[in-house]
Amino acid sequence: MKLNFLFNFLKKIFFYFLLFAGIILSTSHLGDNYMGISDEEGYLLTIGICCLTAFFLEYLIPKLKCK
Repeated sequence: MKLNFLFNFLKKIFFYFLLFAGIILSTSHLGDNYMGISDEEGYLLTIGICCLTAFFLEYLIPKLKCK
């Protein structure tokens, strides 16, 4: 039971790390070349997108499935 919880927790951390890293790389490249935003603004955009994704995947979708 405890090992299963730890495995699921590590899997979620790995997923969100990949999501965060991928979006940072994308916004860094696209922001500099096409959108004209700096890295700091790109990081804020990335954190916002990751927080919204985590909210939808971890809270809202399971909450709606229960009803």
